[in-house]
Amino acid sequence: MNRHYLICITLSLILTGCGSSDSNEDDETMTPDVSIDNECDSRKTSSTVAGLAATLLSTAILTGCSDGDSGSGHTVSGTLFTAGQTVIDYDINDIYSGSLTNDDPFNGQPLPNVVTVQGFASNTPTNAVAAGDAEFERFANVADESDYFAVSLQGGQRVVLNVVDYYGNNNPDSAYAGDLDMYLYPNSGGDPIRSSQSETNREEFSVPTDGDYILEVFAYSGISKYVLQILPTSNSILPVTSNARTHRQSFKSGEAIVQWKDSADTAATSALSVRGHRVEATSTAKDRPVKLKLDRAASVQRLSASNGQDLSVFTAGRDTLTTIKALNQRDDVEYAEPNYIRYATATPNDSLYRSPFNYTDIRLPQAWDLTTGSSSVIVAVIDSGVFLNHDDLAGKLVSGYDFISDPSVSRDGDGIDSNPDDPGDKTQLSASSWHGTHVTGTVAAATNNQKGVAGAGWNTRVMPLRVLGLNGEGSTYDVLQAVRYAARLSNDSGTLPSSRADIINLSLGSSFRSSAEQDAFTAARNAGVIIVAAAGNSSTNELFYPASYDGVISVSAAAPDRTLADYSNFGTRIDVSAHGGVRSDFDGDGQSDSILSTFVDTTDGTRKSGYALLNGTSMATPHVAGVLALMKAVDPTLTPAEVDSLLSSGSITDDIGAAGRDDQFGHGLINALKAVQEANNLAGGGSVPQVPVLESDPDKLQFDSGSSLTLTLDNVNSEAADPAIATDVSEDWLSISPSNVDSNGFGEYRVTIDRTDLVDGIYEGLIRFTPDTGNSLDVTVTMRVGDIVAITDSAPQYVLLEDSETAEIVAETLVNPDGSYAVTDVPAGSYRIIAGSDIDVDLFICQNGETCGGYPDSVTEEVVEVDGDVTDIDFVVSLISGIDVSDDGGLGILRANPSTGHEEPEPADSSTKDESDNKPVRSVSR
Repeated sequence: MNRHYLICITLSLILTGCGSSDSNEDDETMTPDVSIDNECDSRKTSSTVAGLAATLLSTAILTGCSDGDSGSGHTVSGTLFTAGQTVIDYDINDIYSGSLTNDDPFNGQPLPNVVTVQGFASNTPTNAVAAGDAEFERFANVADESDYFAVSLQGGQRVVLNVVDYYGNNNPDSAYAGDLDMYLYPNSGGDPIRSSQSETNREEFSVPTDGDYILEVFAYSGISKYVLQILPTSNSILPVTSNARTHRQSFKSGEAIVQWKDSADTAATSALSVRGHRVEATSTAKDRPVKLKLDRAASVQRLSASNGQDLSVFTAGRDTLTTIKALNQRDDVEYAEPNYIRYATATPNDSLYRSPFNYTDIRLPQAWDLTTGSSSVIVAVIDSGVFLNHDDLAGKLVSGYDFISDPSVSRDGDGIDSNPDDPGDKTQLSASSWHGTHVTGTVAAATNNQKGVAGAGWNTRVMPLRVLGLNGEGSTYDVLQAVRYAARLSNDSGTLPSSRADIINLSLGSSFRSSAEQDAFTAARNAGVIIVAAAGNSSTNELFYPASYDGVISVSAAAPDRTLADYSNFGTRIDVSAHGGVRSDFDGDGQSDSILSTFVDTTDGTRKSGYALLNGTSMATPHVAGVLALMKAVDPTLTPAEVDSLLSSGSITDDIGAAGRDDQFGHGLINALKAVQEANNLAGGGSVPQVPVLESDPDKLQFDSGSSLTLTLDNVNSEAADPAIATDVSEDWLSISPSNVDSNGFGEYRVTIDRTDLVDGIYEGLIRFTPDTGNSLDVTVTMRVGDIVAITDSAPQYVLLEDSETAEIVAETLVNPDGSYAVTDVPAGSYRIIAGSDIDVDLFICQNGETCGGYPDSVTEEVVEVDGDVTDIDFVVSLISGIDVSDDGGLGILRANPSTGHEEPEPADSSTKDESDNKPVRSVSR
């Protein structure tokens, strides 16, 4: 068998960005270059190969290692683990996936109502064009046109399909390309009530009402992997731009309306054939739309399901819509559309806003009641540059600079220049980290604009300074030049900004100390600049720079439960903590608690506005920078020394660790409300209005088996009079009643849920407290109903051993169903161990839409010495995909976070290597 695989690119970095696990930096003697803190691959857009590239190998390599004497080699064994809430399509192409099918809508594959599905669909047989042998494929000789899923859904849930191998993706690693569509039916059959049939790599619709449904992934043409995700009802922080058609039993099956182009000759003909359907126009007019009759009987067989039921009760309406899609692809058609049935309009209800945990827990919404920042406050983000044309950063950037002095890593063809735009830090655009763009969004993304994400400072502006280029590398020299520029000090550019930055954010670093850098930071601080840096993601107390320099605020990362994130550095130099995101779902909403911010969508091979979930101290740091920017807006004279004093006194933090300062959180978790109030005190009151600031304790409610919880409402601005409070809830199953409140409505409330007649699943609602003066407060309520279907299923996984010197694959094995594996007859040597799925059997693992992982993680890829049997080589494989949004509707959503690429900070990010560890960098398959 000729099985070739796409293998994880590993970073041969001299320095790491904020974090690496198991790095051996104590042995480093090199002059430092700086790379980003590689949290970036808890993230990627749907097109991202997560920093992976291909290594091809022949049958001789694969089989040669296992031939010969069985006692001549060693055994490498361990266990693979997979990320939760991901299931596998029953009938992927891999022959080892079993014999279950989901091609019968009357017997659809059951799904939980919040889930990610890894799948495969084909309009035609594969003909084994990649594997060369039909023995290893389920669909070499037949098509897998439809995958049907049975699922109970809530009204308002979003369903998103990422077509991994869409024709327009131009993915050189894929042997296949296709166009998939998506349909939602009543579980009893009938015309689709929702559909999405775009000619893009993303399909999406929302669920109309609570109920039991059949969801179909349909291969309109070609062959493709896919990632299907069903999201919870509340996802309002993302803009919803959809390709969906809403049908509501709303179109006539077997009919279409078409407008011919002026030059069309087709209108003069009485009938034509489209996608196997006989299509007959009721008129030959070209100056107006005409109605077409679609003769389904002439083209669609009345197929029967396994139980003898007529499949046409599901397929008739779909066939009408696919024929209309085909009509729209004709050169002689201006447009074609369903013949809709019109209904009286209904009155919509706006959903209640849900704030992300990383903002609510540090009380940013309460701080925004006092100030939303000032456009005169500038935060310099020294990083990989910024995608300057991001829609959610429009008007939020001031002029910056590109200080990458080495053209070989600059990726823009020259040395330093005045353009800090980020062209990507990989030769393959889709594998780039877009790290600086993500950091910038947390600081200052446009807020209250009904799109995208919210920045910590609504009016704060960012000075983008580019120092990290190819593979996230940069030098300390370039960094110090950028620091000097930001502080309006002389630098190699020969220019100065019109105004210096008030704050510098550095989400980068390494374990090397540079005197020149220390001098630059001292000079910047003396110029009045407040400097904030990430503590690193190596889970160590090792000093990490620039965070450990004198005069720099070092930021560790907290988990949602206010413990230290397991990837975060700690130690004597930590000053403060903020949320950096984690892969786990702490709040029970069915999504990973990562940090959502601005990103770059590259699904069509170009850069467009997008969003992504990342984890790391890089994500924690801009939260602190953003809060400091709010303080500067209230008190423009705020100095670095005053910030130090406020931190050390605990005046602007919550003490979440050991009493007083500790080595995990420093002086505590940043508290935006306290910070703004203290800045106001320093400024002597200023013009900040004294308005009530509402706070709930707890700030969210999660119901397990019970049906009643309490919360306490308070006005935490003692300078403002208590307003009168009104309450409201977003869901019928949710109620709130006062149990011990004062005359204005402050005090204890009892919150009750009613699960009666609710289908099994995860539910989310909101309680809104509205004061008669000031801003309202929303409290998220999450509950589970019934038993959520176990989602431990996984595609067949393959473990590969790669020679650390030659990058050749010397052994391979199929993982057992329980996750255990044993690679036998392994020659003595040094290996990297990689694993992943190959659901389409195109002979690559670790592509988009596939699982992938490496030992101990796919960035570190620790070399394993084999001179005897090796056990306990356990590691995680996760689905490669991401969250990404753009205004053209290019959305690929994934709440499961990959363990591959620039950073998987759990256990950590890329590691720093000795120069002697000349790890070969694999190239993209050709």
